[in-house]
Amino acid sequence: MNKSTPLLRLRTRGCERGKTIRLSAGLMVLIASTLLLFLPTNQNVNQDHGKQGLLRNPVLSAVRRQIRTLFNNPKSRSEPTSSSSPTSGTKTKAQAKQKLQPVVEVFPEVKVPEIKLDGSKTLSEDENAQKEILLRQLPNHQVFKNFVDIMQIPRQTFKEYKIREWAKKVALNTGCQVKMDSVGNLLIKRPASPGYENRPTIALQAHMDMVCEKAAGTLTNFDVDPIKGRIEDGWLKGVGTTLGADNGVGVAAALAILQEPYLQAGAIEILLTIAEEKDMIGAAGIDPNLMHSDVLINLDSESGHEICAGSAGGFGKVIKGNPAREERAKNEVMLEISIGNFAGGHTGVNIHEGHANAVVVSARMLDELLSRGVGARLVSFSGGSAHNAIPRHVDCSIYVPEDEKERAEGILKEAFNEIHKEYAGFEAQNWRLDTKSCSQDSYHVALTEQETRSLVDLVMQIPDGVDRNNPDGMEGVESSMSLSIVTVNPVNGQFQLELFARSSSPSRLRFLDRRLDSLARSHLAEASDKLRAFPGWSPKAGSEALQSALSSHVKLFEKKPKIFSVHAGLECGILTQKYPNLDTISIGPTILGAHTTEERLEIKSVIPFYNWLKEIVVNFGSEDASKDEAFSEER
Repeated sequence: MNKSTPLLRLRTRGCERGKTIRLSAGLMVLIASTLLLFLPTNQNVNQDHGKQGLLRNPVLSAVRRQIRTLFNNPKSRSEPTSSSSPTSGTKTKAQAKQKLQPVVEVFPEVKVPEIKLDGSKTLSEDENAQKEILLRQLPNHQVFKNFVDIMQIPRQTFKEYKIREWAKKVALNTGCQVKMDSVGNLLIKRPASPGYENRPTIALQAHMDMVCEKAAGTLTNFDVDPIKGRIEDGWLKGVGTTLGADNGVGVAAALAILQEPYLQAGAIEILLTIAEEKDMIGAAGIDPNLMHSDVLINLDSESGHEICAGSAGGFGKVIKGNPAREERAKNEVMLEISIGNFAGGHTGVNIHEGHANAVVVSARMLDELLSRGVGARLVSFSGGSAHNAIPRHVDCSIYVPEDEKERAEGILKEAFNEIHKEYAGFEAQNWRLDTKSCSQDSYHVALTEQETRSLVDLVMQIPDGVDRNNPDGMEGVESSMSLSIVTVNPVNGQFQLELFARSSSPSRLRFLDRRLDSLARSHLAEASDKLRAFPGWSPKAGSEALQSALSSHVKLFEKKPKIFSVHAGLECGILTQKYPNLDTISIGPTILGAHTTEERLEIKSVIPFYNWLKEIVVNFGSEDASKDEAFSEER
């Protein structure tokens, strides 16, 4: 509509009190023309409409009378003169009739601010407008509606109360019961549909908290601000922050099952846990009497059309030592070594990708120096940043004889380049090596050459990377070890190695623990007990949940899904310890880059994931499901 075109506001007896109908002048002319040409005043009412037929519709009648006035008697639109006013307090019949006619007001069109998306489809800063725009960009499905609602709710770890209240409201609106345990986990109960009471009870499980990371310069306050979203090449992403699809989409899907108006299924429990991102504290502290399900479907997997049928357990460990030191000799100079720009990655999810560990690379470089007779002594060492991250950089300093400095630098560079070539097919070729001699030495003391050799040997002997793959033909890693952080304190000389072991086999975890203890003893070092330990999980023999998921996928998509075990922690491990008879699997849509500002949700994977979940819930325990399982086995 042209911005200068006026609008006509119509009020008539046929409208509700206080309501108006707004019509453009062009539309009024069109309606009027139709009425004037085809519906004259003395035309009989169409019998199909009865006494209150089309002509007696107050809106159309009012439009017709007013436009006749506007076109046939322009003067009537001017202000009434004093002679037209009654001379007494009494009103004539004509005047009374005139008062019942509609009033047409002309006023300028109200300009509504237009909300635009930029080139990358970053949504508007206005929070309500952002939500509406995002919903219009996404498929019209309840899971997306729920997830966009969840994006508006702050839900940092240990601050899940707002998302919990929202989930309770959704559950109560669907007629379900809710219960919270002392830790803060929420359980929602939907009774079995009539005739489905004998079917197994299914639990749908997700966690309410999210990892809150933001890029430099992003002003988001995770305590109060919503997550802004943008769509890029078929993926939903955050704007400078983590998206929270881990595990917001799982929460959204579980509640969407409750919102299905005609769902016929057995009893359903929905378990929403707190603090999964902080050592799975919610699952670890769950009341064993809170849930009474036979089957649990965890919705925290991040691979569409795949079934996670196991996850690794793990533990951390620290090895410490106080090596002997000697003062700097007069003929020694300090050499500072820095390597970086390694790919890194998660010590569980990315461990099989063969990325280099910067700590191990540094140890190999120092070993080359010592093996070639350079009398190097370690002053300081700092590598790695987190227990669950493959180290990407190392800074260290050593003493070498002054007359060996140039040779030492050459050996280090040669060793670095050789190792670099080994990883040419595993990560980008942008590694960095810097070496320089330093005249400023505030320590004047270093490990002895023998202690330096012992520490280098210890680092090289610790297994780092994949220990072994899954048996029985299941894809993925069963066990691994990562040397995550290594430090040598230049003030007191104490070294500390932080490691993290993972395995889906409890016996293999025990072996890795004892192996580290053995290495520590052999180097006269001290090993800690297990730290941050969590259990692994593997499917029950003859798992009905696994078979149901397989057959449902074949029925919907005419192909079997991939079955895998994730080499990272899932709450399934803890929950199967709390509920030993629980039959458990995990599924989800495709999510990449979780826990980073590059987190993204593949939009096209969400509805198939939900339909698959719904199919499992509806058919689990039925006779048809048994037939489908037999059919899927044949396929």
